[in-house]
Amino acid sequence: MATIIKDLPELVEHNVISVQTAADIEKYYATRVEPQSNVMLTIFGILGGVLAGLGIILIFAHNWDTFSKTVKTVLAVLPLFVAQGLAGYSILANKSRVWKEASAMLLFFAIGSSISLVAQVYNISGDFPAFLRAWIVLGLPLVYVLNSNAAAILLLSFTTWYSVQMGFTSGQPYLAVLFIGALMPYYIKVLREDRNSNMAFTLNWLVPLTAFAVVGAAVNSADGFMLVIFMAFFGLLYIIGSLPFFKDLKRRTGYISFGGLGIIIILLMVSTKSMWIEIVGSMDNGYHTPQPLFIAIWAVLLLAGAVLMFKYKSANFNTGLKWATFLFPVLYAVAMANVVVATILTNLLILAFGIIIIRNGINKLDFRTLNFGLSVIAALTVIRFFDTNVSFVIRGSLFLIVGIGFFVTNLIVVKRKKENPNNPTHEN
Repeated sequence: MATIIKDLPELVEHNVISVQTAADIEKYYATRVEPQSNVMLTIFGILGGVLAGLGIILIFAHNWDTFSKTVKTVLAVLPLFVAQGLAGYSILANKSRVWKEASAMLLFFAIGSSISLVAQVYNISGDFPAFLRAWIVLGLPLVYVLNSNAAAILLLSFTTWYSVQMGFTSGQPYLAVLFIGALMPYYIKVLREDRNSNMAFTLNWLVPLTAFAVVGAAVNSADGFMLVIFMAFFGLLYIIGSLPFFKDLKRRTGYISFGGLGIIIILLMVSTKSMWIEIVGSMDNGYHTPQPLFIAIWAVLLLAGAVLMFKYKSANFNTGLKWATFLFPVLYAVAMANVVVATILTNLLILAFGIIIIRNGINKLDFRTLNFGLSVIAALTVIRFFDTNVSFVIRGSLFLIVGIGFFVTNLIVVKRKKENPNNPTHEN
């Protein structure tokens, strides 16, 4: 790059390029290289902020018992004021992104340490989810005030942690929904600035993971109806990942991966008669009608998926897995009447989805999609191997057919890719 910039005056002098073109080239390389050169500085700045915060906590912890209550209080809040001062200086002096990210990390951990230390000094009682809740609420402004990517990642991670804790304590993580909503403007901003950036890629995995933790904690007592809710949730994730905005990304998102994998796992779980019997049994034990809250959550997820499908005109059977979220309640209703019929229909549905995925993988020349579909068929075959009474000859023949299918279909895609080297591969 330096050689090109150095040669620009000579190229202009010999009329190879115009002055304006030279200026455009120089501007292009300046904007392209600068962010890349700052990536490592930003990473180490974040790491430095984390280590500094942890170091302060460890130093205080080592000598904590020797301090008076007044000294303990001062030391508890001192890192908070120091970190706030650094953050304020970063903003007022318009320091680099490295400064702001490091300040955000230092302030974020100072918030947590100050809360815990003050509570310990004055014996303020409270459970761990309440501590995480206060930490998240106080840390949220850092994302917008300091425009911090690291703070956004940490807050989503802590929201996931908080949701899991609430699930273990039989609490309802409704505030986690507000936390995710509070971070959505920043998420949208990142996607608009560069939807193929590393930060966008990270958030495209972390947001659906956090949402999964929230939904799981909210419906952990839904018993047999839980699978219906999860199917609607995974279906919604898959539909979101299939939207044009996400479908054309260079890298696969967590929406498609979590959604597709979740749908298949649930279907494989209920492909056995014993699982449907267990679900029906849980409904018979006084839970014939799910609680209104769970029905409302399911209805919202189902409606959101339907609206997105029909609004973006993606409601076609070629997409396969998108329809699982709407077909699964039908299977659930059939199981309430006849478990055997529901089991047969579930296996046929899995087989159909596997074939559709394999066909899409061949048509798009996408090995991952192809082998995902083949893996679905293979998983179904393995499950049937253990819960059927057919002869070993038939079981062995099924495995042989699946194995040959792996080889033949991958060979077809390899030949087609050689014949069409310029044919783009679409992951989604």
